[in-house]
Amino acid sequence: MRRFLFPLLLAAGAVGWSGCAGLARPDASVFPPPARDAVTFWGHACAYVDIDGVGVVTDPVFRSSLFFRHRRGPAPPPSSYAGARVVLISHAHPDHLDAATLRTFPDQAVILCPEPAARYLRDTGHEVRVMRPGDVYAFETGSIVAVDAYHMGGRWALHAEADGRALGYVIQGDDAVIYYSGDTGYFTGFADAGWTCDPDILMLNVNGHLKGTDAARAAWASRARVVIPLHWGTFPYWIFGGNERPRDEETMKRLLGDALHVLAVGQSLPLSAAPHQRDALP
Repeated sequence: MRRFLFPLLLAAGAVGWSGCAGLARPDASVFPPPARDAVTFWGHACAYVDIDGVGVVTDPVFRSSLFFRHRRGPAPPPSSYAGARVVLISHAHPDHLDAATLRTFPDQAVILCPEPAARYLRDTGHEVRVMRPGDVYAFETGSIVAVDAYHMGGRWALHAEADGRALGYVIQGDDAVIYYSGDTGYFTGFADAGWTCDPDILMLNVNGHLKGTDAARAAWASRARVVIPLHWGTFPYWIFGGNERPRDEETMKRLLGDALHVLAVGQSLPLSAAPHQRDALP
């Protein structure tokens, strides 16, 4: 049943997307300027990572509705991301890539993306760099490494592969290394990124992609000391609603203990919260 339902939902979403409303109302009281040297959760897969005053933003989509799913609450105002200099697009699905949102970002912001996403970014007014697993992009206060993700890469793709058409990213600064998984199932790439990049913080897209036990396995494989679950809190599921909390939150708490940090929308966690010892995860 699932194999037939998903294409139908995508088709319905394509129709809905073409006639959806514009960007959500901005609210600086919910989204003040992000804390320096911190991860700030902005809902769904979007987080603002401040590295010594330079902003790196993951998968921003500030639409008021998405595939008949109405956004819960407002969006960040442009003043809150005036310091953004890099935007990371993990793949081309519309809940991770929205040209209208990206056009509101500062002109200096560079967009990094996998190859299938580039065609949807041509009219954003930004420099776009196509990344492949292993590619490195250097910015003023750090660098970003593209890593594999096990997910569909095309706009309406149905089959997951770890072939570079969807990506995760590792943000490397002087004070912390932050691994953003992107949308992905559990696969060996978590261990590869863990041993290669040694992340302090894992920003992990859960809910529709990773159950609690697989999320814990991914965290253990990545060797990160802090785990922040993303991909929740903004858009409800299409038919069933929900998505107000991370999937299997209690299971993740039981398995990950104090390493798990669930941030409310607009809440920040200092990069210094990541302990510098290897035995932080159970």
